[in-house]
Amino acid sequence: MKTRSIKRNLINSISAIFGLFIIIVFTFVDVSVDDWVQQQFKIELKEKTSQIKILAHEDITSRLDNSGSNYVYQIWKNNQTIKRSASLRPYPELDLVHPKIPVNSYRLVDVTMPNNESGQALLSSYIQRNKDGSSDYMYITVSTSTKSLDRITGILDILLIGSFLLSMIIMRIVAKKIVQQGLHPLESLNRQIKKFNNNNAYSNSNFSFYEQKHYSEIDLIIKELNNFLIIHRNSIENEKRITSDIAHEIKTPIAELITLTEVHQRFPNDARLAETFTDDILQISNRMRVIVENLLLLQRTSSTIELYKEPIDITLLLNSIQHELTFKYQNITNRIQLKIQLNTVIIADEFSLKTILTNIIDNALFYSPLASNIQINVLNNQYNIIIEVINVATINYSETEIKKLVQPLYQYDSSRSDDNRYGLGLSIVNNICKINQYPLSITQTTKGDFIVTVSIAK
Repeated sequence: MKTRSIKRNLINSISAIFGLFIIIVFTFVDVSVDDWVQQQFKIELKEKTSQIKILAHEDITSRLDNSGSNYVYQIWKNNQTIKRSASLRPYPELDLVHPKIPVNSYRLVDVTMPNNESGQALLSSYIQRNKDGSSDYMYITVSTSTKSLDRITGILDILLIGSFLLSMIIMRIVAKKIVQQGLHPLESLNRQIKKFNNNNAYSNSNFSFYEQKHYSEIDLIIKELNNFLIIHRNSIENEKRITSDIAHEIKTPIAELITLTEVHQRFPNDARLAETFTDDILQISNRMRVIVENLLLLQRTSSTIELYKEPIDITLLLNSIQHELTFKYQNITNRIQLKIQLNTVIIADEFSLKTILTNIIDNALFYSPLASNIQINVLNNQYNIIIEVINVATINYSETEIKKLVQPLYQYDSSRSDDNRYGLGLSIVNNICKINQYPLSITQTTKGDFIVTVSIAK
């Protein structure tokens, strides 16, 4: 694939645009100058014709021929030649173009001079007043070579072409400098990226992109890069924490299994150990199974899950969840209070919605006082169906701690002593909400009520 250069494209584009503009300007100047030179030549030829008329009729022939050595003229009266310029003497049989035009008018035509050079002739007719009061119709043709005119216009064309080429070279250099100066912040950022890639992990831990001069476009890129670095570092720290917590959660039951087995091997005849040995092994193994299943579910919901949306009766779903949690909370029927303001079904993925509500309700029941009530509200507004689960919290969380509750394996210190809680429920809920695009909100009121809200778009 051909590699393109932004710098080269910008320079070529600027050069092409301004080059076209310069061509138009120089063409206009060239045409204007040529017209002006032609006009001056025409004016000079007219003035020379008027001068020849006056001098010819005053019989000042020597002065006329001396002053008009570059001009050739011929004067007619009644179709008879009465005067010819001295320069026509070598060509006695050659007549200039006879003007057949109305009286007191003139016309400019292209002709070939007696010496075969290109020229122009001014044809004119006029009335000559004689001394005796009579008048004659006179015709005059004055020709001159256009060699000097062509030479002047040629020199002007060469100068304009040279000026155009010089302007293009200067403009190209200026465009290159401007583009280089404009791309300097981008090149500086590129050098920082190379430096970041070549640094070791320790140096990169405190690295941040910057630019001494602020440009709106570059500042946006730098901001996004620094945000990416922050997210990347947080992800690495989170992965380290999760790895450490997973090792801790798995290591504890493994150590218990090893210890229990070693004690049983050492005291095989102890009836007290023999009675509870298999139950203890089964209980620890079940704990490990639950941990692994939750970790697998967390991993599954971290990327994507297959969604199959169907109509769901929220009342039936909540009753099913309540029934499934009865084995853990015997008084669940008395504690849960339902307030459903919805007279229609919810279109959602049943696995996702059931997993979300099961984990939220389970947490609410576990982390609230034994005799307290759990309020579940299902509200219907114009655009969303809102499900709220409210319980009385025994802990006052800070805003930072509330944000950490959705992190995998995060547990508040006072709950780590319980073997049945692993800090994965809200993480799984958060992942599933992201996949389904359900906004999740976790808040705590000043009175201590803990509120988890899930919004489902209609």
